[in-house]
Amino acid sequence: MFGKKVAPEEFEWKDFRDKSYEELEREVDAAYAQLVLRRNITLAIGSVVLIFIFHDIIGFWFNFGIPKFAKYKTAEVIDVVADPIQTELEEDELDEIINYTTLEDKDIVKLRKQASISISGRVVAKNFLFWGNYLPNGKRVFQSTAMMDLGLVWGKLADKRILKDFVFYSAKDFKQRAMYPKLKFGVTRPSVSWPYARTHMTNIHAIPASKDIMTAMIYTRKNQEVKVEGYLVDVQLDSGAWRHTSTDRVSASLRARGNSPNEIIYVTKLQVGNRVYE
Repeated sequence: MFGKKVAPEEFEWKDFRDKSYEELEREVDAAYAQLVLRRNITLAIGSVVLIFIFHDIIGFWFNFGIPKFAKYKTAEVIDVVADPIQTELEEDELDEIINYTTLEDKDIVKLRKQASISISGRVVAKNFLFWGNYLPNGKRVFQSTAMMDLGLVWGKLADKRILKDFVFYSAKDFKQRAMYPKLKFGVTRPSVSWPYARTHMTNIHAIPASKDIMTAMIYTRKNQEVKVEGYLVDVQLDSGAWRHTSTDRVSASLRARGNSPNEIIYVTKLQVGNRVYE
C-alpha cells in the first residue's frame, strides 16, 4: 500500500510466430475469460428483462404450478357413461349472488347462481394461462375469474375406442374461448352420430373455488376420468353486464353451431380418479 509505485509495463507488439507457447496460451485464456464474462452479463441482463416482462406468468406457476396432495381419497368410481345431473335451485337460492375473490388478483367478482351441476366425464381438452391477461392493459375480468377451460365428454363418446375417431381443439382467442370437435383425418363415418356427440360434450369455463382445485385441473391428463361439482353461474363483467352460462346442452341451436356448449361452473369439488380436491 505504501510501497513504491510500479510503472506499467510498456506494451510490446509481437508477431504470434515470435511468441512462446506459454504466452499464446495466456492470451487465449484471457480472451476466453472476456468472452465468458460478456456472455454472462448478457444472460443476466436478458433474464432480468424477461422476469420483468413475464413476472405475472412466473407468479402464476408459482401459485398454481406446484402439485398439491388431495384432501382425501374416495372409493367412489367415476361413472363417465351417466348424463350430467343438473338440479334447479330453490326459489330463495336462484340468482343468489356469490362475492367471489379471484385466486390470482384477489379481485371481488359477482357470480349469480343458476343451477347446481355435477358432471362426470373424460377429459378431451383443456386450456389455461390466457396470455392476453398479462399484456399491458390486457386484463379481463372473465379470464381472471374463469381460469380454466376443461373439455369433457360422457356417454358412448367417453368410450376410448369411439373417442379415437375425434379430435378436440380448445381455442383461446381474444374474444372467445370454445372447444371445437373434428373427425380425425381419414375418418368419414364416426362410431356415433354428430348429433349424439355434440350433446355429450361440454366446454367448462371453470371458476375454481380453491387453489387446490385449480392446480388439480392443470395436471389433469387427456382421457383421464374426472367429476366436476358446483354451480352454473353468470359472471358480472367490469361494464356491469352479465356473461351468461349455458344451461341447455341439448338445444338444436347448439347442435347447429357445430361446437360444444360453454358452461360457466363455479367448481366447489373436483374428483380426479379416486382423489378429491375442494
